[in-house]
Amino acid sequence: MRKRLLIPLLAVLALPSSINADATNDYFLKLNQSIKLFSKGKFSEMEKICEKLIEISPEVPNGYACKGIALGFTSKNKRKSREALTNFTKAIEINPEYYEAYFFRGLLQFQMRRERNSKIDRTACSDIKKAYLNNHPLALKYVEEKKSFLRRDRCTGFF
Repeated sequence: MRKRLLIPLLAVLALPSSINADATNDYFLKLNQSIKLFSKGKFSEMEKICEKLIEISPEVPNGYACKGIALGFTSKNKRKSREALTNFTKAIEINPEYYEAYFFRGLLQFQMRRERNSKIDRTACSDIKKAYLNNHPLALKYVEEKKSFLRRDRCTGFF
């Protein structure tokens, strides 16, 4: 699973342009650290780096998405999954057109334990659909690979 998420992580964490010049180098170094830690499976260390990204530039959604990935796709711990959802939601609040955050939030929700047609199930469908309809490459690929899953169990009216 780590290798499949490495490229998306790189895409999500592209260096934002709204960071002031003094913090850019530190942000970039921490960004690279988080990517390396992700590829090594060191998620608790990655989470700490993501928190530093948020400290450096709390108005940029990338740090929240980074933390959501570090928390959400590494543990079956329900509390951490909920915290990951909160971070993805914060990224979306900062930038409602941040389709990577919609995609990862939807993906995480599909992986969480939930009842069919529950609110979390409907939100997962909505998030994946939003990313898909906005031509987010990861969502396009995911939907193509998971069509039968989405049709059968989860997202009626998706297609």
